[in-house]
Amino acid sequence: MSKYKLIALDMDGTLLNKGQEISEQNLHWIRKAEEAGLIVSFATGRGRASSEPYWGVVSPEAPMILSNGAEIWKNHDELLARYTLPADQVPRLINLAKEHGTKYWTLGSCSDDPSKVGDQCLKVGMYHQDVLVIQELRALVRSWDSVEVSASAPNNMEMNRKGVTKAAGLAQITELLGIKPSEVVAVGDSLNDLAMIKWAGLGVAMGNAEDPIKAAADLVTASNEEDGVAQVIQLVLKEVC
Repeated sequence: MSKYKLIALDMDGTLLNKGQEISEQNLHWIRKAEEAGLIVSFATGRGRASSEPYWGVVSPEAPMILSNGAEIWKNHDELLARYTLPADQVPRLINLAKEHGTKYWTLGSCSDDPSKVGDQCLKVGMYHQDVLVIQELRALVRSWDSVEVSASAPNNMEMNRKGVTKAAGLAQITELLGIKPSEVVAVGDSLNDLAMIKWAGLGVAMGNAEDPIKAAADLVTASNEEDGVAQVIQLVLKEVC
């Protein structure tokens, strides 16, 4: 039996290919992992609406880490925790995006109106074609020290409540399930995966991952176009990693 008990998979750039599909090889080895008694879970920056169409490939009992850890689902039906951005930070972030001409998106009920204190905003994201603009904005927002700053691509940035990460979400799930961090495999490709890759017993970077992710990982697998997830699962089941 594998020394690992849970495999946490990022979605975009990891489990999904460029066509936003899960390959037959990845599907096959996810099933093999579950048959071997491992829990296969998603740890994604996506919210429920955009990730749920893929949930059927894993057990209904599998936990889900969504919105970079802002929502933690015990299984497909039970919400364990939800962490929203402070109400005063939401308009600050949205207005910053507008001031710098960046595209932005939100998850949850988010408003740039500071009077709407009842908002339940999980995440604010920004995108700009110019990577240097995004790098400057990341540095600026990090200097506020009021929100968690990560990214799911080189030219974007994603803000969550301070302390909210995929790693923090996995820590809650594993504590609930009685699983040690050393028994977790985390697979990802972007900066919002960095914390969980460092935290997990086996941190895996995709072949298409950004350089800081590869540098922090215990193992680098093939790209998302080359069934890198399937390769990781095969190694885990053979206990050669």
